[in-house]
Amino acid sequence: MKDKLVEKMICGDVRAFEQIIRKYGRYVFCVAQNHSCGTLPREDIEEIVNDTFAAVWLGRERIDANREIMPYLAVIAKNKVSNRLRTRKVTVSTEQLGELYDKDFEQKLENREAVDAVLDAARKLTARQHEIFVRFYLYGEPLAVIAERMGMNEPAARTALFRAREAIKKSLGEGGYFDD
Repeated sequence: MKDKLVEKMICGDVRAFEQIIRKYGRYVFCVAQNHSCGTLPREDIEEIVNDTFAAVWLGRERIDANREIMPYLAVIAKNKVSNRLRTRKVTVSTEQLGELYDKDFEQKLENREAVDAVLDAARKLTARQHEIFVRFYLYGEPLAVIAERMGMNEPAARTALFRAREAIKKSLGEGGYFDD
């Protein structure tokens, strides 16, 4: 399925590129923010988003208009975050080390294990349910936006999200990780 907007951008249409930025800007921001695990300030995340779209524009001839652009954007954003984290210099004094001791480490570890269990269960969903689930819970996209991007109405998206949650609850068994 060819994306007309992407095709126009590949041909050098600046307006199409601006529409792509408006359409996927929040998505790229969420990917970058999630990949940084909260270690980068908002300004750095915004700069990474800008760098991501600059890379897309500069490399637009290599983009395949027959493929979905979202995974392409996500890979670029994740690479930009990884590069930023790798080159970032952090210095910590011995006094700060004492402050960095995490008293809630066990709770955070349990939360991480819960997230991993949910994500493992989500891999068993249908492709559509998985995409809706990830966009809603991981990237925080509103259901109306998800429905629009996936070419479905909001009640259908809500039903798919409900079914995804139920499938994950069933997969996790009693005492699952969702609060109702």
